[in-house]
Amino acid sequence: MFPPYLFAYAETLRAEPAVERLFDLARERGARLWVTGGTLRDVLLTRWPRDLDLAVDGDVEALGRGLARRARGRFVPLDAATGTARVAIRSRQGIDWIDLVALRAPTIEDDLRARDFTVNAIALPLEALMGPEPCPFLDPTGGRDDLHGRHIRMTSAAALDDDPLRLVRAYRFAAQLGFAIDPATREAIAARADLAVRPAAERVHQELSRLLACPTPADALEQMMADGVLGCLCPELAGTVGVAQDHYHHLPVWEHTLETVRGLGALLQGPGALGEAATAWAREPAHAEVLTWAALFHDVGKPATRTPAEGRTRFPGHEDEGAELFAAAARRLRLPGRKARRAGRLIRNHLRPLHLLPPFREGKLTLRAVDRLCREMEDDLSGLFLLALADTRAARGPAREADTEKMLAELYGHVESVRETRIRPLDARPPLLTGTDLIRRFGVPRGPRVGALLEGLREARLTGAIATRAEADAWVRARLAEDDAPRGPGPVGDPARHPVGEDGPVG
Repeated sequence: MFPPYLFAYAETLRAEPAVERLFDLARERGARLWVTGGTLRDVLLTRWPRDLDLAVDGDVEALGRGLARRARGRFVPLDAATGTARVAIRSRQGIDWIDLVALRAPTIEDDLRARDFTVNAIALPLEALMGPEPCPFLDPTGGRDDLHGRHIRMTSAAALDDDPLRLVRAYRFAAQLGFAIDPATREAIAARADLAVRPAAERVHQELSRLLACPTPADALEQMMADGVLGCLCPELAGTVGVAQDHYHHLPVWEHTLETVRGLGALLQGPGALGEAATAWAREPAHAEVLTWAALFHDVGKPATRTPAEGRTRFPGHEDEGAELFAAAARRLRLPGRKARRAGRLIRNHLRPLHLLPPFREGKLTLRAVDRLCREMEDDLSGLFLLALADTRAARGPAREADTEKMLAELYGHVESVRETRIRPLDARPPLLTGTDLIRRFGVPRGPRVGALLEGLREARLTGAIATRAEADAWVRARLAEDDAPRGPGPVGDPARHPVGEDGPVG
């Protein structure tokens, strides 16, 4: 007998016009269809899938194009070599697309035995779900038992050799489903860890991104490193294993990294430790993925910068080194450029909130410092503070101040307030002077001096030192006059160093 929720899913399929048209097409062409793969797995786990995975004994392209015409959908060939296609449909029942995959063996049973993991190697004839009477599951590898036992188990060792991407996929499924990888499967994966680099980098990146998008990826990452797979894919991370840290931390670098990823997951799923703005930012899956990449690599620069000094261990410049190492890994894994740049910027700046805490505690944090942080981080400001908070929670050494988490939250609220009330209103107004004005009206040569003056003008306007075009003109003339004045032992003409345009404490 089918479980009740499978009957409910069968009713959904029968009520979907596109599925009915596909069923009719298959009968007309003498093709056979089986519901299988992730669709059937998720239904058996009482999850409602948005896709319909079908194994096809017949002409996939003819069926797919015919369905696209009859259902007014869109046919998308995915892989001609394996006979895989997708039809995007306008669903009435919450099914967004139908994936058609040609049998990769003479029979459906042999096809299932050649799949990656037993939980994905279960099938039901579509006719059994479309008709009035149920029929037995096709389950040659014991996938239903593994579903009940919550195990990820390979169908065979040969399946791992056939597509080494499955070495990575095992950990992704474990994190996604909350399952444990069968010990024999882990042993087989570890024995083949060096094969993980063979699939196309784009496919590896996709699997890693799906893993990092899971609510709790840290356990799977820990196992990947222990089994040698993650070290092969990301040798930069392997270098952090066994690296001891200073008295601010209670864990070595790799264990601290895992704890940071765990803490970040809790923050992203939690009630909102940093308030509404950060919570809204983290709800976007693309933001969460970029942030998790940054958390995974945020301390990857520590091994190269480890410096014992005066009985302590320092890591000077590890954030810059880490950003460079991540950029190399991102190129190797073919991460999209914008995703790589955002994660790299988070890595490079992950200590900034902690560096701003001392002046914030003392009431000496300047508008200038807040403005530069907001402009450098742009829309990822909330992500930076979430990363800093997760990083801090993962560092519980004796030197960490007890109220650091509380003060980070207060600092974030302050920075957000300044951004909303001072910085964004300024950005919404046209500049008082432009670079062209400086060049044409004041004779400033093209080059860095123009940028420095514009920066000084912005800071002066932000602090209220100037408010009109006439005041901006006077400010520029004063700065240029200082450039022409005799110089003392230190620089006097740089508006970034000059007291005009500097501000006092904020708040």
